[in-house]
Amino acid sequence: MKELKLLLTQFVKFLFVSGTGWVIDFGLYSILTGIFELQILYSNILSSIPAITFVFIVSTKRIFKENKDGFSIKQKYLIYFVYQMVLILLVSLLGQFLYTIIINNGINFSFLKIIIKIIITPVTMILNFFVIKYLAEKL
Repeated sequence: MKELKLLLTQFVKFLFVSGTGWVIDFGLYSILTGIFELQILYSNILSSIPAITFVFIVSTKRIFKENKDGFSIKQKYLIYFVYQMVLILLVSLLGQFLYTIIINNGINFSFLKIIIKIIITPVTMILNFFVIKYLAEKL
């Protein structure tokens, strides 16, 4: 029961930190897709980098108990960064695929790219929680 309470507490804290990272990501994504009219794939990758860095730094310092016997924090960040790039590439391709299908079916409205970003966010947020928890506390 104690472990479940700790897990839930960490998850709630992570949601707030990750939410802040999402605002950073979403703001940059909106600028890249809206003003610069970049494709979803490129916009999602570029906007994610500052956000994932922020979430990693704050989460490892304030939410999770860092295992100092394992990898260094720089090594953990490198692992997290590579994981994130693979995940972001996959969800960006999924987002681009969904966008293309919707557009090809004659559905187009001004906030479609933003809605696609919102749809893929919960999946990545939950995955990120467990990956960063494992990296911080176990490795």
